[in-house]
Amino acid sequence: MTTRDETPWATIATLLLAATLPALSGGIVNPVLPAIEAAFSSVSNAGVLAQLVSTLTGLIIAIFAPIVGVLVDRYGRKRVLIVSMIIYGIGPSSAYFLDSLYLILWTRVFLGIAVAGIMVSVTTLIADYFSGKRRETVMGWQGAMMPFGAAVAMIAGGVLADLNWRIVFLTYLVALLMVPLVVFFIDEPEVDTASDSSLPSVAELQDILAELPLAFLTGVYLVMFIGMIGYNQINVEIPFYLQTVTSVDGTMTGIAIAIVSVVAGLVSLNFDRIRERYSPIAIIVGIFAATGIGFVVASVTEQYWIIVAGIVIAGAGLMLLTPTINYWVAARVTEQYRGRALSGVTTTQFLGMFVSPIAAEPLISRLGTGQALLAIGVLGFALMALFAVVAFRRRSLTDATPATQPND
Repeated sequence: MTTRDETPWATIATLLLAATLPALSGGIVNPVLPAIEAAFSSVSNAGVLAQLVSTLTGLIIAIFAPIVGVLVDRYGRKRVLIVSMIIYGIGPSSAYFLDSLYLILWTRVFLGIAVAGIMVSVTTLIADYFSGKRRETVMGWQGAMMPFGAAVAMIAGGVLADLNWRIVFLTYLVALLMVPLVVFFIDEPEVDTASDSSLPSVAELQDILAELPLAFLTGVYLVMFIGMIGYNQINVEIPFYLQTVTSVDGTMTGIAIAIVSVVAGLVSLNFDRIRERYSPIAIIVGIFAATGIGFVVASVTEQYWIIVAGIVIAGAGLMLLTPTINYWVAARVTEQYRGRALSGVTTTQFLGMFVSPIAAEPLISRLGTGQALLAIGVLGFALMALFAVVAFRRRSLTDATPATQPND
């Protein structure tokens, strides 16, 4: 592998710009969903279909991320990134011209495929380009692009919604403007990629699986899945909860969610400093401690700003999962299979977000939103305790055999 700790800033900036596109993909369309429902009110189940314009993308990302992981390992990271950005620019923007809600939904399938390609290829490129503290720093910056981009997208979507809901879809064309940047400033890393395009044999598949730390990957994927179910409660349930218990309007609700995004982005920007002091598993202990504190605080009060403080604590903690797990997986998996391993992070991240409303609904129906948030907080404390025990045992083993136990 070629380590590029002196990678030009133009390359880093290009990767970070590309990393904002996934946040733009969902955030900018959410404010116009009521307008889409109204425009197609004659269509059966227009309300549900309008919601799918936002949520369908997450399911498609979860499905296609593993496929993209194979592609980036076989055909190269840069090639997949360019193709994904072209699909991102052309596919969803075509909805501007469509008069069928079902066809608009099909354009979201293309968006999901494109976002999967962008996320997996950008994360893999960062892991290939950098090592050590520099990798931690850039992955922290990448992690900050999602909440920062989401905050900007929500504001921009709201402004455009007041003009014409169709204009929102033209914003996806910005990806085409980024393609020349990728062409000129991104170089394909020198990694051992498989040139054979045929499907692997059973023996080859066994060799691949033997090279991967499967137990470790299963564990971190599960952590990401659970964490994103919790994080998405802030986007899905907290707006209703705020308006119910505090009687605030939509503007104040939007401000609350935007504050969460901004603070979470600021925390992610400091991932390198956090990682310098703590191991990944210790960071995860802290993440679930913040989850427990945040959701418990939000559940036991009817004061607007106290609820906001709670969801900020929980959201900032859970947003650290992305850079932490991306870093941890990149450090444990060789570059030959890194794209496939990192694609699993993307899959579980968006699968967790997609199933979040479904997973929480039985709890909310039975207990009410406030008690459901309290239960999520208690689960956060339970996971904190579990990983604290694991971290303690790892530290004990490290102290016993310091020469053989890796820090990560």
